[in-house]
Amino acid sequence: MWVRFSFRHLRAHPWRTLAVLFGIGLGAAVFTSVRLASDASIGSFRVSVEALSGKAQWTLACPGGRVPEGIVADLMRYPAVQTASPFLSTYVHPAGKAAEAFLLIGIDPILDRPLRTWRTGAADSPERSLPWLKLMTEPNTLLVGEAVLQSPGSGSGDGVELAGPRGVKRFTVLGTLTFEGLGMVEGGRVAIADIATFQEFTGLTGLVDRIDLLFKPGATDKDVDAVRANLPRGAVLERPSESAESGEGMIRAYQLNLSVLSFVSLFVGMFLVYSLISLHATARRHEVAILRSIGSSSRMVFLLFFSEGLFFGIAGWLIAIPLSSFMVRHLLGGISSTISSLFVRIQVQDLMLNPWEVVLSFALTVLVALTAALQPACSVMTVPPREALAARDAVVPRRTSPVRTGFLGLFLAAVSWPVSQYQGVSGVPVAGYLGTFLLFCGFSLTSPFILRLIGSHLSPVLRRLGGEPAFLAGRFIRDSGTRIAISVGALITAIALFVSLAIMIHSFRNTVQLWVDQSIRGDLYLRSAMADINRYRNHLPGEVADRLRLLPRDADVLPYRRIYLRLGTVPYQFEALDLRIFFRHANLLLLDARLDEIAPALLDGKGVVVSEVFASRTGLNSGKRFRANIEGYDFDLPVLGVFRDYRTQGGGVIYYPFEHFADRTGDPSWSGASVYLQGSETTREEKAAQLRTRLLSDFPPERYALQMTLGSELRRAILRIFDETFAVTSVLLLIALIVAALGMTTTLTVLVLERTRQIHTITATGAGHGQIRAMIFWEALLMTLVGEVVGLGCGFALSHILIFVINRQSFGWTFLYGVDWFALAMSLPLILAASLLSAIPAAQLVFRQSPALVLREH
Repeated sequence: MWVRFSFRHLRAHPWRTLAVLFGIGLGAAVFTSVRLASDASIGSFRVSVEALSGKAQWTLACPGGRVPEGIVADLMRYPAVQTASPFLSTYVHPAGKAAEAFLLIGIDPILDRPLRTWRTGAADSPERSLPWLKLMTEPNTLLVGEAVLQSPGSGSGDGVELAGPRGVKRFTVLGTLTFEGLGMVEGGRVAIADIATFQEFTGLTGLVDRIDLLFKPGATDKDVDAVRANLPRGAVLERPSESAESGEGMIRAYQLNLSVLSFVSLFVGMFLVYSLISLHATARRHEVAILRSIGSSSRMVFLLFFSEGLFFGIAGWLIAIPLSSFMVRHLLGGISSTISSLFVRIQVQDLMLNPWEVVLSFALTVLVALTAALQPACSVMTVPPREALAARDAVVPRRTSPVRTGFLGLFLAAVSWPVSQYQGVSGVPVAGYLGTFLLFCGFSLTSPFILRLIGSHLSPVLRRLGGEPAFLAGRFIRDSGTRIAISVGALITAIALFVSLAIMIHSFRNTVQLWVDQSIRGDLYLRSAMADINRYRNHLPGEVADRLRLLPRDADVLPYRRIYLRLGTVPYQFEALDLRIFFRHANLLLLDARLDEIAPALLDGKGVVVSEVFASRTGLNSGKRFRANIEGYDFDLPVLGVFRDYRTQGGGVIYYPFEHFADRTGDPSWSGASVYLQGSETTREEKAAQLRTRLLSDFPPERYALQMTLGSELRRAILRIFDETFAVTSVLLLIALIVAALGMTTTLTVLVLERTRQIHTITATGAGHGQIRAMIFWEALLMTLVGEVVGLGCGFALSHILIFVINRQSFGWTFLYGVDWFALAMSLPLILAASLLSAIPAAQLVFRQSPALVLREH
């Protein structure tokens, strides 16, 4: 019955059917590709973490420092300990090459054997059997992953030169790791060295990053407590999964925000389905009445139209498969790059198809389409059989009161802000998303009332502006009912999303620009090579620090020590820096305190200041106490203030005076240094370039792995990373606007088809083709203007939820609110022009049949 009644009707109108299918398919493709790309990033991170952790049950580490290797022997004396394996890792890159960095791991192949697995490829020659033995006995040897050798500039298959903290060294490649166990870390961009070779290369003799423990079967909590009770000062015993949970949690928060944003395209596509099925429900009432008169039940009629939604959901999802396979490969690079920049480093080699994501995508697409079909399908259930005897144009379906709908919309919009203020669940801003949904629904529901108001009270004005075509367009807008309101609601949703994201990105960028100008004002920055991805584990060489101390008086050198720590599952950076020099040249963007009030206590080492992100994630605001053991010293200090900071890779930063940190821990080493010069901006940049040249001459790259960056270059790099971060967001926003424009085209086409008799009657009474086209364009203009005006108001309201609720709960930061009025003034007319272009197909469609033929058929 459905094939004969519904499918044949859909096939008879292929263009409108294909337009709706493409719209729902595009929305489903965006959602699916974003989820698959995010899942691939999470999967790559999880695989690397699990391979690095192996079977270790506990990990012994020293927060902010390294562990003496001699502890291994002490741990092995415990009867319950099966193995205690020292572990070291650092990122390295081929010397003098443009090849990408990879992870170098140092292990003891014998002690590590029960914990982690790895194998070399079968293509290795016979003399390279037992590679683990050669790894221990032959100095400067490596086992490398397949992706390392395949990378351009990484060296030959027999050897590779690597740049390390103590200069460049050539290593012999003993074999290639297969893609299993440790060979899967970083997507195969990994190499294994014996721990002695690693320590000699990095200068860490006698020290390791951590010691992984595996207890014997039958070991109890008392055995673990016995080990914990005898740890050296500053060492902690923790589960390997703790660091993984913190990293994966940040990635999932980013994935959720992208998923919600991508769902908007699918949500907008739902309006297309509703519009078309609503047309069918209205235009085919006479046919439905005939079905009822010959015995069809209201349930069958409901299923006929409800199944159209099922058809659009299934067929749209099938169309989404090739679209998503194309889009996901382009989105994967942007998403993984953003995650590496903002949270944790990942290397995604291949997409990982998660069956649950396929099921979720299919179920959500079908659910959206069925939801869109529900109301039109319910409306035809009430068609009485007697309408089969009435003239086709005599029956007018009952319309919902626009005043009642408008008040409901205002109520939903009003409650969206207080609803969004509730705290998130497990770091997920559920209330913020609910408030966003209520806001979309509320403003969309006001559109019928606004359209009727315009058509009722502005018709005389429209007649003066555009003559009879504009007057008729206004009258039709007034009497159009729900179908136009639905398409306008889709446009409102897309415009609101565009405006709110434009405001958020502009506010974020301006705030980051202010933060850069106030806090990142150095002229030359020095640190060890790849310090950022190695989490500043390698200190600046002592001779470099001594050389910087001898710079002339017109150069202020600010040393700092950066340590990556974790409070529970929240990672953060503890940074000790010379605050006296910092305040001489830069400033903190404090949120809840005045610098002159807290500076004396801060400079005396009697407190710390924390970033907004750290305060949001941990709840440690001003007045609370910061407690941590760092390099064996117990810090217990009050939080003096909260400041804005937008650095990536973690859950915030804490500032503390460098001289007091060195006195308390006995460690005066530098992680890096900033140099501030005197003079104009141009003069300082020239002096900084000259100083960098001199330092490169004094500390050549073949002996010292240093990274020296001009302040101007660093500031530009920060803003470039910001722009790249929002590239994916901009693409998703553009797609949502495309779907909304498609919805406008479909709605105008459907309305023209529905009014074929009316339009040709007007033509038969003397209206010209130009007047008919003008009427349709005026309809498109009025619909778009209402969508833009209401969407603009919705966008401003939504921007507050995004900036002050969702971003704060998801990432911990807020921004200084600002609007780019010029960009909005330029973009909204472009959207208006695009909507007017969407009226062209509808205007052309009406003249495909002669008025006499149409009127005779009716």
